[in-house]
Amino acid sequence: MNRASWRIRAFAIPICTLLPLACADAHGIVGDRFFPATIATDDPFAADELALPTVSVFRHKDDGAPVDESDADFEWSKSIAPGFAIAFGGGYVDAKPDGGPAATGFDNLEITPLLEIVRDADREFILTAGMSFEIGGSGSRAVADRFTTYTPEILFGKGFGDLPDSMALLKPFAVTGVLGYAIPGSGAAPHSLHWGGAVEYSLLYLQTDVRDEGLGPFMSHLTPVVEFDIDSPTGGALTGTIDPGLIWSGQYSQFGIEAMIPLNAATGRNVGVIAQLHFYLDDLFPHSIGRPLFAGAR
Repeated sequence: MNRASWRIRAFAIPICTLLPLACADAHGIVGDRFFPATIATDDPFAADELALPTVSVFRHKDDGAPVDESDADFEWSKSIAPGFAIAFGGGYVDAKPDGGPAATGFDNLEITPLLEIVRDADREFILTAGMSFEIGGSGSRAVADRFTTYTPEILFGKGFGDLPDSMALLKPFAVTGVLGYAIPGSGAAPHSLHWGGAVEYSLLYLQTDVRDEGLGPFMSHLTPVVEFDIDSPTGGALTGTIDPGLIWSGQYSQFGIEAMIPLNAATGRNVGVIAQLHFYLDDLFPHSIGRPLFAGAR
């Protein structure tokens, strides 16, 4: 292994060397695979993390009418026990519909318990169950629903490091996914199937687990990614976006930026952008706020 490759590997695995609890429980890691936190869709890890801020600018359609919308969101996930966490999310919405008054204010608070069901290190696979509660009336009346919405969901992640060596260049690929069903507390609002996920290619995995390509410390921590985020309400039109972009992951934080490409005409005709600064609290504060409240053995 040459000097450049050693430097990259030394920077890539500090989670295992600095956290004495269990490398398998570290943020985003299953076996040899590190999954960066996805931006437009939820990732399947019950971990201590903070996404602040997530900023998006997108001209889209709402009930068929064009709207210029800018959002500034946050999400804080707190682990209660290894493999179990509760996420809290919300944000500020600035929506300007064509020909109508602007609607601005805070969105409803969303609370999501997450429980990791399966972790298979050899297959780089994780399966997680969640239950999201969007608390009706907790946000501004101008932009937030007055009723609570309940969304049971299943999330997963799968790396392809278990492929045969004859397919070595495909090993850095990984996928994540989420499938949820939104049930509004108001009989007048439609139910909605929400599904999404990401296809990602880890240059870090390529460099450290497949072969040394001579990538520098910055390039080796990039993950090209394509996300998709789709809603299908009962009795309504399917809408969503395809979001290609890049995520750079360091030891304590990551930054990602993606384009938001409308899936169809019902979604809109303009390309938006979404960006996120994300902190790994379990790496930043491994002995205090970044560890589970009840840190017993799994």
